[in-house]
Amino acid sequence: MRNALNPGVLLLGSVLLSMVVLVRHSWELNVAFAAFSFVLIACCRRRTWRRIGALLAGLSGLSVVYFLTAYFHPKQSLVTGLAENTAFFIALELDSRVFALGAIGISLCTSIEKNAFIASLIQQFRIPVPIAYSILVAINFLGLIRSEYQQAELALRMRGVSGLSVHSKALLTMIIRLIRQSEYTAIAMEAKGFSARRVQRIVPRITRLDAAYIGFVCCCVLAALVLGQRGG
Repeated sequence: MRNALNPGVLLLGSVLLSMVVLVRHSWELNVAFAAFSFVLIACCRRRTWRRIGALLAGLSGLSVVYFLTAYFHPKQSLVTGLAENTAFFIALELDSRVFALGAIGISLCTSIEKNAFIASLIQQFRIPVPIAYSILVAINFLGLIRSEYQQAELALRMRGVSGLSVHSKALLTMIIRLIRQSEYTAIAMEAKGFSARRVQRIVPRITRLDAAYIGFVCCCVLAALVLGQRGG
């Protein structure tokens, strides 16, 4: 099953699961969706386990901090509105929601390949070609943001700039550099023939496995909503 699911279908499924996590207030459901995301990672991963482990470790640390914060410093409105629950279950519900959303996001970003994802947006979801290529450029620029900021900050410190102002000036410098880089990238893409008439070499298909996956996700979403109404 690895890499067999259509990237656009994976995106649609992740959006549906995330919406249910945000609407429903159930830690059991959040844990179930997080476990489903782990299964999806194991079956469709395109990244190394080391990279995935680092992402999950960061998510786990964030969840622990969020749980402790919500447990020892709960909002008075939550405690009053859910008087029948203890602070522990309130913190557990909030923490599991953050963890489930993070797990869904990790399963998505580690299970798709950017070129196939853009091709799926164009062909299956009929996203306009300029917008799809803009998304591709933005994805490629994600790795440049940190390095550009660090270079700008180092250059400012070497010039004697210190204090809090160095961060704002480095951020402004980074934005200017990225805007210029985006202009150069747009010119280069146009020169290489990136347009609506460009022949797509990657042709993702909607298979029966994709239909089964999205059908399963829809069933989970409907079941969660129905059970939520009955429980409410």
